[in-house]
Amino acid sequence: MNKFEIYIIAGFVGGVARGLSSFLKNRRGGSTVKFNYQYFFTTVFFSGILGGIAGALAESNWKTSFLAGYAGIDFLENMYKSSPLASLVKTAGK
Repeated sequence: MNKFEIYIIAGFVGGVARGLSSFLKNRRGGSTVKFNYQYFFTTVFFSGILGGIAGALAESNWKTSFLAGYAGIDFLENMYKSSPLASLVKTAGK
């Protein structure tokens, strides 16, 4: 297994951990909504996918990839804002 695959897997695991922690936080908050298994697994799966993407972009070591995966969409948004592409889009919109 090469390093890139490890970064994706670490990011995916981080994303799944984020999805599960959000679920547990919601359940501890006293939510009495009926549990929807399909929604839960879909949410956790897509959280893992975003985490895998974020982990692949981080690619410095597996720990950073895991944390990037946990942060998920927040990490991707900040990567975009700090990229040269964001400034190009901003100037094109004026």
